[in-house]
Amino acid sequence: MTLPRDYPRVLTAMALATALIAPLPALAQSQLDRMQVLSEQANALMNEALVAQIPALDGNLPPPQWDDRTRTAYACLMDGYVAAVGEDAVDRMLDQMDAALDGATAESLMSGEMDQGIEMPDGMTEAQTQALLASCGVMEVMMARMAESGAMTVMMQQQQ
Repeated sequence: MTLPRDYPRVLTAMALATALIAPLPALAQSQLDRMQVLSEQANALMNEALVAQIPALDGNLPPPQWDDRTRTAYACLMDGYVAAVGEDAVDRMLDQMDAALDGATAESLMSGEMDQGIEMPDGMTEAQTQALLASCGVMEVMMARMAESGAMTVMMQQQQ
């Protein structure tokens, strides 16, 4: 199976989706804690979707749980969101993400169906969000974890 030509865009969308969707626990203590729960649950869903598309990835994907690097990158991201648009807008974004995942499946995530419920925080453009993701190293951490787990090697072999 070959990977789509727009795979970097898909990875960016997956990063946003991963960071932004999943049911929230009632006792989440902070926006960062909420984001971690969202991200970890969405990562598990994303792993399931990727294995469905590329079975050789089974056992070669990073675990859905955050490590210290991931938490640091997302702490920067959340601080940037709050600085740009305020806590209320970030809370609304997290609430939208929770609603977007309700009933989500790996298939709906990969088909782009989930993108409809995922919005940038009110007051931020896509370009601002992309710049913040880059400056905080979110994509860099995700790509490093994919490389360390062996997923990147598997995906590159699938393109040949």
